[in-house]
Amino acid sequence: MGRAGTGSGGATVAVAVAGPLLLMLLAGPPPAVAGDSRKSDVRLVSEHFSQSPQKLSFYSWYGSARLFHFRVPPDTVLLRWLLQVSRGSSPACANMEITVYFRYGAPPVINPLGTSFPANTSVQSPFFIKMLQSNASINISHPAPGDWFVAAHLPPSSQKIEVKGFAPTCAYIFQPDMLIVRAVEVFILEPNVPLPQTLLSHPSYLKIFIPEYTRELRLELQGCVSNGSLGCPVRLTVGSATLPRNFQKVLTCISPTWACHLFLPSPPGDRWLQVTAKSLAGPHVLVAFRAVAALTACRPWNLNSQHLLQSSPNQSCNASTGLLTPSPGCHGLGRSSRVDGGHFCLTAITNNTLVAVCVNAASPFLGFNTSLNCTTAFFQGHPLSLSATSRKADLIIPYPETDNWYLSLQLVCPESPEECEQASVLVETTLSLVPCLNDCGPYGQCLLLRRLSYLYAGCSCKAGWRGWSCTDNSTAQTVAQQRVATLLLTLSNLMFLAPIAVSVHRLLLVEASVYAYTMFFSTFYHACDQPGEAVLCILGYDTLQYCDFLGSGVSIWVTILCMARLKAAQKHVLFLLGTLIFAMSLQLDRRGAWNMMGPCLFAFVVMVTMWVYRCRYRRHCYPTSWQRWVFYLLPGISMAAVAIAIYTSMMTSDNYYYTHSIWHMLLAGSAAFLLPPREQHTKPWACSQKLICHYQICKNHREDVYTVT
Repeated sequence: MGRAGTGSGGATVAVAVAGPLLLMLLAGPPPAVAGDSRKSDVRLVSEHFSQSPQKLSFYSWYGSARLFHFRVPPDTVLLRWLLQVSRGSSPACANMEITVYFRYGAPPVINPLGTSFPANTSVQSPFFIKMLQSNASINISHPAPGDWFVAAHLPPSSQKIEVKGFAPTCAYIFQPDMLIVRAVEVFILEPNVPLPQTLLSHPSYLKIFIPEYTRELRLELQGCVSNGSLGCPVRLTVGSATLPRNFQKVLTCISPTWACHLFLPSPPGDRWLQVTAKSLAGPHVLVAFRAVAALTACRPWNLNSQHLLQSSPNQSCNASTGLLTPSPGCHGLGRSSRVDGGHFCLTAITNNTLVAVCVNAASPFLGFNTSLNCTTAFFQGHPLSLSATSRKADLIIPYPETDNWYLSLQLVCPESPEECEQASVLVETTLSLVPCLNDCGPYGQCLLLRRLSYLYAGCSCKAGWRGWSCTDNSTAQTVAQQRVATLLLTLSNLMFLAPIAVSVHRLLLVEASVYAYTMFFSTFYHACDQPGEAVLCILGYDTLQYCDFLGSGVSIWVTILCMARLKAAQKHVLFLLGTLIFAMSLQLDRRGAWNMMGPCLFAFVVMVTMWVYRCRYRRHCYPTSWQRWVFYLLPGISMAAVAIAIYTSMMTSDNYYYTHSIWHMLLAGSAAFLLPPREQHTKPWACSQKLICHYQICKNHREDVYTVT
């Protein structure tokens, strides 16, 4: 089952288990949408649309949501979303609340984290449901044809940083299917031409073409009779359902004493308008009537109209400055293909006048003489105003609907209307289309996202900044905090100077080189990895990250093998082989914990094997000195254990700066303690015999190998 929720009223929505219903719709004939459900309507056909499933993610930014894009065909009378979620069978796969959003015309604008939007941003509350089980369905009657979008995500992500391979994971797979019932017999309603209709057990489907710049549409039912008597038990549903807000108009005609008609101001132009007539008199009562449509067309005063090109993701339009005067009748300014944001500024106006501005999709607002609410037949516009005290107005619309957008302006004199008869105002408009507002600002990154062939963009924020455009600073780090974090993560790598010094003193030059490599690249990787202002990148970010991960893994590898006290040839072969394995595994999966832990465990097995062999060979515990165990091995092992515990289970987004710095220091400190000592009773290389041919046979007492010099 699912729980429905929305911030606004909308279409008729039902939530139910979808499994058996899917089989019924696919196996049986198309169901009757209204009327007698026992008889199928031959004027309807059903179609099924599906997309490949996607793995859901915990929400942290818009890219965490999984987007699905569907196209609803014209003349659709019923849309049913079938939602399915499958999860793995591991114990970590618990019931998870999944949020699913629906929107017509553009991807849904969502805000699961409750962050703030930029100033002057117009945001509608999204329509969503929360799925608590694996199946749910949503029904929408008379949906608008065109693009529909579905987005889904898991609950907001926790602050804990999970190490891949250590924490149990579960895959939640989400798949929405779209089933539609489409009318194949639709009556064309022509303006001013009565269309006779008869209703019995099934509704009647009509449509009328609305020309562009239609000022008003009047629908009227004439000569309505029910079984030969006066009366008009008919319900008209005009328009298509959209989400998150639905502006369908419903007209119920019952009383025979008054005319049954409906007025629609500024209906969407250059498209078909759906009309559904349904009888309210019962399945066996005949209802007859004539439907009449009348249109009032009016083309606004179009001043310097410019069309924005939809082929470019980032374009701007600066309309030429023009005078706005109060001409009678219809009055407006311009039309653009799409609008994402813009500002309107005033250069000359009196104290008693103002400019009313409406930004609408699908149709212009033409009713300034009666209202300033910017409401058209099927769209709530965005009202703005300019006055002597407010000379600039800005409007930001995230993810605007794909449609024609209209900018309407009217000079208004509320105190003295006669003053507007001679007034003229200079207005300048600027419109722009951008993937991300202000390129997500200094603390965000605008990332291009893709779902199949559909491209969209979102802001990924950093340094504690949040929000749609990374403008919410409620949890942001100050510049001082950013600098402290950078210093902690970089200077903590200086702890590697300790194992470097110990290695050089004990003539372990290969080990010292590895530690120096790790210290260098870890320092500059974390200097480049920081958000905000305290950033320094000497190489590409990916290169620095790869070298840092490689150095960390090889450092652990050489430390453990050095403790095994292998012969020189064996040790250096394993050094080289392990480095190559690390390089390959990090290229396959840089974040996989076992790509690093696997080789290290193999090195640990080699070390234990050599220690056990020496114990049996010498018949004494190895290492033999209790001081070595107490003052070196146990502290080193303890530091390494604490470092692993911090790395795998204690790091969060909030404490990352100091916990990871502690990880650096513990890792370097443990290496300094665990490196084996140099033999003290003999020099590293002693020549046991000089030959007559001036060659020397030398023996290394530590490694039991000979060489000729």
